[in-house]
Order: sequence, then structure tokens, then C-alpha cells
Amino acid sequence: MDTTHKSLLIRIRDRRDRDAWREFHTLYAPFLYRYARRKGLNHEDAEDVRAQCLHKVAVHIGTFEYQRERGGFRNWLRRLVTNKIIDTARKRQVPTAQSHVLREAVDQDQSPDEEWEAEWIDARLRFCIDRARHGVSVPTFNAFHLLVVQDKSVEDVCALLGMNANQVYKAKSSVLKRIRSEVSAFDAELYD
Repeated sequence: MDTTHKSLLIRIRDRRDRDAWREFHTLYAPFLYRYARRKGLNHEDAEDVRAQCLHKVAVHIGTFEYQRERGGFRNWLRRLVTNKIIDTARKRQVPTAQSHVLREAVDQDQSPDEEWEAEWIDARLRFCIDRARHGVSVPTFNAFHLLVVQDKSVEDVCALLGMNANQVYKAKSSVLKRIRSEVSAFDAELYD
């Protein structure tokens, strides 16, 4: 997610828009959890950080104002999750051997760290793949998933799904086309 859907940020200002909140949660909850885990938190603490961040967004999205010079929503969210990670590590009195959690999380400058960027891009791609899945048939997506995600051979995919090689290649092409379309649509109405 190089940037955040402008329309999604506007839609979640309405707390009654369940579809917008479901989409927001689908996109950001796993992202926040994985980032907290990468920063050294255990499962329970990462879940807690994720929940705190989502709650904070819900409370403050109504007054959030886009400011290009400050990096917009993406940098605000990064500062928020970083602060929650630091708070959690301090509360747990992280032993000196694990103090890397605090050192790594303290980087508060405006340029995001590599882990943040990697998670951001991964979350965007996962979201677009999930949306693309709904635009193709189940067998088509299964062929793509086995071939591309699970790295099975064309022969294996054919045997598993009862398809011929041409059908598998067409399925791959069809899903990749949908994914590109979803990425383009996602990027078309973005907030930086």
C-alpha cells in the first residue's frame, strides 16, 4: 500500500459504515499485527498493539486531516504503532537482552524503516490479491494460487485440478490481470 485509499478514510469517518470498517480492518489489522511481531513483540502483545491502534484510528479518524508535508495517514499510523510498541515494551519491562525492541522502535524520523515499507507493500498486495480472487472463478484462482503462491509445477497443478497446461497458463494470466487491475484501482484514488 504505497498510500491509503482516500475514499476509505472518508468512509470510515461514518462509524455506521460497516463495509468501510470491514475493508479497513481487512487491510490494516494483519498489517499492524505483523509489524508489531517483526519489532519483537510476542503474539499477545502484538494483538494488543493492533487492537489499540485500530481503536485509536476509530476515535481520531473524524478529526484526521491530511497534511502532505507530514506524510499523511501512512506516517501518522506508523508513529501510532511505533509508540504503542514502545509503550508495550516498557510496560512489560523488556529485559536488557531484548532491549532491541525499544531501540528499533524509537526511530521516529519521517522516513519509514525498511520493515514498515515491506509490510506496507505486502499488505497492499495481499489486499489486491484478495479482491482479485472475487473476480475470477474458484478453479481459476486455485490454479493461480498453486502455480504462483505455492510454486507448484504446471504438471502438478494440472494433475491436482484436472486441467491442461493451457488452462493453467490462462488462469495465471487472468488472475495476474485482475491483480494489476485491482492495484491500479487501488492506486487511482489514493492519499499519500
